[in-house]
Amino acid sequence: MSDSVGIGLFGFGNIGAGVVRTLTQNRDIISRNAGMALNLRTIADVDLETDRGVDTTGITLTKNKDDIIGDDAISIVIELIGGATIAKTIVEQCLAAGKHVVTANKELMAKCGPELAQLAADNNVHLLYEASVGGGIPVLTPMLTCLRANRINRILGIVNGTTNYILTQMEDTGAPFGDILKDAQERGYAEADPTNDVEGYDARYKTVVLCAAGFGKRVAIEDVYCEGITKITTADMENAARMGYTIKLLSFSEQLEGGVAARVHPALVPLTHPLATIRGVLNAVYLEGDPVGPLMFVGQGAGPAATSSAVLGDVIALATNTISATRTDLHQQTRRVSMDEGEFPYYIRMNVQDRAGVLAEVTKVFGDKKVSIKSMHQNSVTGDSAEIIWITHPAPERSLQQALATIRNLDSVSDIPAVIRVLKD
Repeated sequence: MSDSVGIGLFGFGNIGAGVVRTLTQNRDIISRNAGMALNLRTIADVDLETDRGVDTTGITLTKNKDDIIGDDAISIVIELIGGATIAKTIVEQCLAAGKHVVTANKELMAKCGPELAQLAADNNVHLLYEASVGGGIPVLTPMLTCLRANRINRILGIVNGTTNYILTQMEDTGAPFGDILKDAQERGYAEADPTNDVEGYDARYKTVVLCAAGFGKRVAIEDVYCEGITKITTADMENAARMGYTIKLLSFSEQLEGGVAARVHPALVPLTHPLATIRGVLNAVYLEGDPVGPLMFVGQGAGPAATSSAVLGDVIALATNTISATRTDLHQQTRRVSMDEGEFPYYIRMNVQDRAGVLAEVTKVFGDKKVSIKSMHQNSVTGDSAEIIWITHPAPERSLQQALATIRNLDSVSDIPAVIRVLKD
């Protein structure tokens, strides 16, 4: 066994600096657990002037990618650039050069995972990506190793810390979405352009990766229904709390006889469900396996410290040849189960005229479309308008949408500002 392994790092932003910091601070324990030194030889980045607050003594800093790709002394490359353009090219070139690659890039793995894994296999190297979902939470490796005797039937996740922080703060403070988003940006929890987080796109990439690891199935990004949190209001948070729920942005994937259903959207989560306890910037993945039953993994889902833990865990696995099967190159094409085929309980908030017969009109439409009502609550009355909250029993998505289209055309209904799915108990 060699007494050291050479490493190259692409991307010297916050996460890259976190990797360097962890390598420095935990050098002794990493060397002991790996049985060798991890020698970070070269860092490549377009910005070599900014002070990252870490010691780079003995490390070559370069803007030339070939200083890593062409260095035979580097056998493991860490990719922390992000995106699926330049990063894809670099990963392809590293794999083709016979170098193992570790990445935290969920977009890259969601868009290009199977083809990159095939390229790795063709060159007798490995592509590992534990940090692409859940930051420092060990999620993918357990599914690919400890749980290999199980059929994983369902995976639920709170996999975006920004949105979980926003929803938690809205619930706790009563402040509106816009104010909490600004606070999250000031704290560094949200980007200047938060679209990727608040519209659910980040969680959608991670859902694709979770389907690959958990089900061994390839789900196209466009086949994952995606809905963000920008329409959630404090009124919805308050209503949910009164009825025994909290609101979370959930990643949801399930193996069904007809294929795989995968979606990202806000949901009312019963306070009795373990995911209801996940607050702030924490992430969690809750899965149901056969025979193991339900399991939940919880921890920091992002940030330099948490991500560096997962990245370096993969590096050590490569250095010690203790790698789990990635299964990425074994993905089976699968049929998409569309949202129209789904069946869910719903929370519906509508504004109606405060007069006799209105509830009968609305409930008749629900009945005609085979949508069964579990409960109804009337909130404040303002002038001649009343706010009605409905919770339905599980109903087909298609039937629910048809009912709502009819109800919106009723003269007695002025608005339906919120329709949110409810997680089944």
